[in-house]
Amino acid sequence: MNAPHLQTTLELLQQATQQLQYLLQNPVSSDQNREMIQEIETQLTQALITLKTTVNPPNLDHIPPEILQQIQALGLPIESLDIQLALSSHHLSQIIAIVTEIQNKSEQIRNRRDYFLDRLPRMPIEKLGPRVPLVTAKDFLPDYEPLPKDQREQLRVKYNIDKLIQKRQQSRASLFDKIKQAESFIDSQAKPLENTPEFEEDLPF
Repeated sequence: MNAPHLQTTLELLQQATQQLQYLLQNPVSSDQNREMIQEIETQLTQALITLKTTVNPPNLDHIPPEILQQIQALGLPIESLDIQLALSSHHLSQIIAIVTEIQNKSEQIRNRRDYFLDRLPRMPIEKLGPRVPLVTAKDFLPDYEPLPKDQREQLRVKYNIDKLIQKRQQSRASLFDKIKQAESFIDSQAKPLENTPEFEEDLPF
């Protein structure tokens, strides 16, 4: 067990007990009574928090340093056990949400510490990361597994894939041959104008 935390818990309980004994032995006004009860309540709460940390110490490893800096900038004491316990037991999205809310309403919040501890558990847990899904080339690939090699060979034989490929290649070759024959025929039919007799008779020299 954590002896320093247990000692702190005992001291807080002793202080709360002394305050209760004082109230029992000394009559005070209603305002003083209310203030002392609030102080006793705070001491008991701190004692319970300190007692919890002996078994389950707070862990802030899931909180990025920049978020911790924002919390400190708001005036929230991270070294306080109740703040640490609240941060340790809540999701990062909840912490980011309450920090943003306090920043936006800073002028309207008188006690940021109480506001933080009260509102943090009410924050919804959200999925962190980009809201728009990231699309990669894999998303456009067909969603099926390739056929085994033996099945591919069966399909090649069944549908005569090799013959179809050969026929397609031959059709391409015959098309190119026809184009070349047509070009050769056009070239053979066309004669240069300067080699014709009619062109020679029209020359003035």
